Formats: sequence, C-alpha cells, structure tokens
Amino acid sequence: MNLAQATQLVLDELKLLPSEETPIQRPLPWRPSLGLNRRAEDVRPIFWRNRNSSYIARTQTWDEFPNGRWTDSRSPAFGELDSYGIGLKGTNEQNIQLWGEPKSIKDLSRLFVRYLEGKLSRLPWSDTPISSEAKAIKPNLIELNNRGILTINSQPAVNGAKSSHPVYGWGPKNGFVYQKAYLELLIPPYLLDELIARIEGNEDLTYHAVSKNGELRTNTHDSPNALTWGIFAGREVVQPTIVETISFLAWKDEAYRLGEDWAKCHAATSPSRKLIQGLVDSWYLVNIGELILKLLHLHFTC
Repeated sequence: MNLAQATQLVLDELKLLPSEETPIQRPLPWRPSLGLNRRAEDVRPIFWRNRNSSYIARTQTWDEFPNGRWTDSRSPAFGELDSYGIGLKGTNEQNIQLWGEPKSIKDLSRLFVRYLEGKLSRLPWSDTPISSEAKAIKPNLIELNNRGILTINSQPAVNGAKSSHPVYGWGPKNGFVYQKAYLELLIPPYLLDELIARIEGNEDLTYHAVSKNGELRTNTHDSPNALTWGIFAGREVVQPTIVETISFLAWKDEAYRLGEDWAKCHAATSPSRKLIQGLVDSWYLVNIGELILKLLHLHFTC
C-alpha cells in the first residue's frame, strides 16, 4: 500500500482522482495552511501571495486567525524577520547561478522579464514560478519591466468568473468570483512624484509607497481594501485577500531584507553588490490597487 501505483489504483476505483474535466477545486485563492489551529483562517494580505511559507512562519504564534473580514482593531503583530523560512531561498552560489551577476538596471529588467516569460523558477520576492493568472496582463508587466520599473506582485481584474474556472476559480461550486486589479513594484525615487500624481488623478485607485527607512505616502485611511471576493449560495460574501497598511509595513521590512540578502550573494566590492544594494537603499516599494471594481454583470442566481 506504500507504492504510488497501488494508492493511485485505489483512489481511481473510488473515483477520487481529479481529471482534466473536473480539476480539484481550490477552497481559497491562496494555499491554506494545514495547521489545525489555522482551519478557520480565511483572510490574508496579498503581499505574501508568492511567499506562502514566509507568511506562515511570521504568523505561527498568533492566538487566532482572521475569520471573516480583516478589521483594523485586530492590529496584527507579525513575527520577527529572523524567524525560520523568512530569508532568501537558496545558497549564494545557487542564486548567482540562477540570476547571474547584473551590473545595470537594464540587466535587472531582463532578469525580471525572463521570470515573466517563465524562463526563471523564482525571484528574490517570489518563491514560485509565474502563475497562469498573470497571462492576461503579461504584456503590460513585461513593458513595465523593460522600462526599468520592476514588478514583484500582481493580479488582473476578474469580473464574475465561475468558481470552477480553471485559472481564477476557487471556493464552493456554482459560485462566482471577483478580483480587483493589483500591482506591486519597485520604482526609482525620481519617478515617484509623477507616479503618485497620476494615481491621485484617478479616484478609483489606491496606493501605498514606502522607502526602506519607513517614509510612507498613501491615499488610504488605514481601512482594509478587499481585492478578491466570492459569491456563493447560502453564504455571506467571502473576502479572502486584502490590502491593509499595517500588513504592508510588515511586508516592507521583509521585501527590503530580501533585496539585501540578494545583494550579499555577491562579493562586497562587486558591481552587482553595489547595484542591488543601491536599489534597496533608495528605491520605493509601491502597491496600487483598485478601490472599486466596475461590474459589468451582477449574478444573483448562485
């Protein structure tokens, strides 16, 4: 019974194996933890979307986990950055072999584009390959990176996809899922004012922009902004992914730490070390999200 073939035959006879026509339904848009004390958890910030293990490590000592809407009164205290599983993946040698030795912003842009094209398995800010969900906005992401604006997290807008959708679907059957467009990026300081001016010219957009030393600019009021939600029969609206200021500031520390870890893969006097450390010290971490999803269709027959 320990053989994979025997187990597969048993599951096949019980009709428990998923097929291409009936894929496994995801309970949430992010991968839930298997920990017994986290079974009720159904809300997370989007910032750790590509670093699931790190989020688990930083929140493992919480007495309770968000169940329902994430509220400001919770004031979550995230774990220390020295906790296991939070640092950069791989050895220095492995990371240099994977990412090479960039010597210019153009080299960094090419590196990020290769990741978006599926030619790299991970980046410092993402432990996993690019998702199939990004296909809808991949040309836009590639264009941004080619211009020297480095994107580290994103999602396309989704307007009422079936919960069984092979890419965007999650939750119980016969439901509908929605998500707002979201983009997280690293931007040089000389572009920040222009970017913020353009964002603030659109009342449907929210943003946070923060430097390594914690200088924060935002047009939000510290209230969580739901980025994904689902409509299912007999249930309240489920809002499993949010943007929220306290969480973003906790993620900021980790994001800059990952950049520093990447810089330290290279010798102290190398051009690559100076390039990456200079980016970490001076560039801003920015997230941009939709405040309102403009619905084309509303579904009431769940």
